[in-house]
Parts: sequence; structure tokens; C-alpha cells
Amino acid sequence: MSKKTISLVLLAAMLLSMLAFAPAALADDEPVLTVYYTKGGFEAPPENDTIKAEMERATGIKFEFISPAEYATAMNMLLTEDPAGWPDIVSFVTPTDAFRFVDEDALLDLTPYMHLMPAINELIPQRAMDYYKVDGKQMAIPKWTTTKRYNLIMREDWLKNLDLAVPTTLEEFRDVAMAFTFNDPDGNGENDTYGISGLGLDAFDWVFGAYGVIMGETNWNAPDTHCNIYFKDIDGVLVPMATLPEMKEALTLLASWYADGIIDPEFASHTAGIWQDKGEASRYGITTHWWNWEAQREVAIRNTVPEASLIRVAPPIGPTGLSGLRAVPEVVCAIGVMANSKNPELAARFMDYLHTEEGMLTSYTGVQGLHWEIVDGKYLTTPQFDLDNKWIQWYFLFENEQPLYKVETYLAPSRRGALEWNVIRNDADGLVCQAQMDYKADLTALCAETFTQMIMGHKSLDDFDAFITEFMAKGGQEWTDQVNALYKK
Repeated sequence: MSKKTISLVLLAAMLLSMLAFAPAALADDEPVLTVYYTKGGFEAPPENDTIKAEMERATGIKFEFISPAEYATAMNMLLTEDPAGWPDIVSFVTPTDAFRFVDEDALLDLTPYMHLMPAINELIPQRAMDYYKVDGKQMAIPKWTTTKRYNLIMREDWLKNLDLAVPTTLEEFRDVAMAFTFNDPDGNGENDTYGISGLGLDAFDWVFGAYGVIMGETNWNAPDTHCNIYFKDIDGVLVPMATLPEMKEALTLLASWYADGIIDPEFASHTAGIWQDKGEASRYGITTHWWNWEAQREVAIRNTVPEASLIRVAPPIGPTGLSGLRAVPEVVCAIGVMANSKNPELAARFMDYLHTEEGMLTSYTGVQGLHWEIVDGKYLTTPQFDLDNKWIQWYFLFENEQPLYKVETYLAPSRRGALEWNVIRNDADGLVCQAQMDYKADLTALCAETFTQMIMGHKSLDDFDAFITEFMAKGGQEWTDQVNALYKK
């Protein structure tokens, strides 16, 4: 046999071997897995969708992501629609949304399919999985994450323009905010900037944290709920942070800052889009956001202000030495499979793939060899990653963060930065009770309305005790009692 013949034989053997271990080719009549989902902050993929193609190749599963406008409303409307039109997989917005679907028998019990999800079983802690167990049945897969996810952001170029140092205390932050508001930090000669802005009460996360309390996690897909209810362990008893004297102290400070004119007066009515546009138009200098925000916004701001730069700064130290940003819940929300899904096995396999190293890297960072590559043991992005970064995380369905610790993306410093700050945690995290589901919406609305009015001077801070009475009467007491009963178990 000639060398040429031997080479051809070896080549044929190699090809057969590769085919044997490659996912099956996708036929035109293969079922299509439908996923109801939205990825806030990222654009939809282009027609030439290389990441989707790679994920379908790797899994052998055809899929379609459906992302309606006003996602939270659309997701809730599913329960009123004909089940024949339901998707296979749905991504919920709040941690408790899945339980409403369970109550309507709209979710599939995933217990019989857990053997198809070895990566999920290995990666997600059992305590997080148990969050969505109902009567011993696994009714959803949690979006599980580490709790340090927020950054306090400041315009570094404005600090330099005004010859200011990075502030460290609340008093120093006020001084910087005053300068950002009244000293023309962008040098355009216009009175068009504010020191502080954000989405509702979420704008003041770092101020509350300086008093050891927090208003909780903004729901980015439901921008009308800019607070939450967190509990604090005081001598072994859980107490709602919204009712603590420290909350009143923080509100008192914020009311004085608002009267000073250093807080954007439209903070309470912002949508995510309006607030983001203001940031890109250089209308404020201090804000807080989920870790990946500033890395994306800096690129956009520089389109009009090439010298602009954003920095992450430590949350300020308060009057008793406390500081911190919010600690987000370990379980952000859930992904469920609808009860009438014709493709439960595919759904299980697809969700599990997104928890494998390959799935996490591809859905978060793109295609190896196209968007990133390994050079001398380092995971580095390519120029194509920068071109596609506006949509590259569209299929990042869960919140697994391993790629952030491997691949040197432009987002990685932001994520790693968030790990540095002190956080104020919810001592009731993971304790789900009926009162929470019954009263949470009304109580968060009460807090948001009352505290916003107090900050803006439309309601007296002397009414704080009356607020506590109303809060407890409208379900706060029942929630407190039930969550303490769980806490003591």
C-alpha cells in the first residue's frame, strides 16, 4: 500500500471517528425547542447568528428564543392564553413567579428528567435547587448566582476635570455630587448635569448601605418595581429593614440631598431606557447598576465624549463605619418547562448544556476560534468579539459566571470589581412563605411610593412611624411572622 493510500485511509478513519462523536445533524423536520426569554441590556442577534448555529451543532437541538416587548407582562399573560401556544421553556422575572405557574398547573415536574441534567446537579447547590421544590417535586431550575453583583459607578473624567479625589465617606460623596451638579463637570457651559441618578430608589443603594440597610434588588425586566423587602437578623429575630430606624436615617439624608438639588429630580419616573440614554448623554455622574453596565455604557458614551471614562468605587462609609452595596439573592429567579411541552427531554438536555463549560463559554463569550481563543494558556477575545458584543450574550439563559473568571472580556473587570465590595445581605434569603407571595407586590409598592415621597419632600419624615404601622397591617406582620417561623427551623 502506498503512502498516499495509507494517508487516505487514515483520513477516512479520522472523519468517521469525528462523525461518531459529533452531535447528530439537524434535519429539517427536527422538533424546535421554543424558549420564552429576554436578555436585558443586549440587542437581538443578527441574521448571521454564529452563536446559535454553534449551540445547535453542539447539542443537536434546534431552538428558538422568543423575546416579546414588555416581557414581564407578556410572560404573565401566558397563563391566560391557549396552552397550545405555550413555549417549551419560560424564563421567569421574579423569584416567586414560578410558584404562580405551579399553582395553575402550568409547569412540568422536572424530577423524572433530572438524570438528563448531570451538569446542573453538579454545579447548582442543593439549597438553591430546593427553592423550587414543591411537595418534593423539582418544579423549576434556579438562576443561581453569587450574591455580589453590583457596582457603584462614577465619571472619572469629571473628577479629573474638577480636580477632585475619589470620595470615601458620605460627606465626601455629597461634596463630589455638588460639584458634578453645579461646577459644569463636562465643560459645556450648560447647567445640565446632576450628581446622582438611577432607577427609582435603586439610585441610592450605596446610601442605604452606609446605614446597614438596603431596599433590595431592582427587577430590570419590570422597571416599575424599584425596591424589595430585605430582612435583618437582630438578636436572632428577622425584622424588615424597611421598618428600621436606620432606614429613616438614610431617608433623612437623601431628603436633604434632594433639597440641595444634587439628585436627578426625575429619578422616580425613569424607565431603564431613559436612564440609560441620560447616562450616555452625560447627564449624571454617580449611579449604581448590575456589574456589566458600566463596561457597555463607557463604549457608548465615548461615541460623543471620546475622553469619557467610568470607574468603579467602593461604597461610602456611613456614620457608624458601615458600608455596602446590596447582596442579591442567591436565587435570582427560575427557568421552568411548561406543562404541555412536547419536548421535555430536549428541554432538560438544553438547560444542562448551558451549565457545562462548553455551554457557558459559548452562550456567554461566543464561538471558540471566532470570538475567543486560547493563547499560551490564556483565554483571550478576538476583534470579532468586540464587533458582536452588543448581542453576544443573548443566549446566556442562566447566570453561571465561570466564563468571567476565564475569558478576558471587556466585561470581566466589572464583574471582578463587584466581588470586592462589602454587601448588605437579606437574612431571609431563600425563605419563601405564603405571605411573601400574597403581600410582596403591595408592600414593595408601599415602600417605593412612601420613601420616594419622603426623599422628594412631598411627605414628612415624621410620618415614618405611621408608615411602619401601615406596612405591618398590610401584610408585613404576617410575612415577618411566617419568615421567622421558617428561620427558626
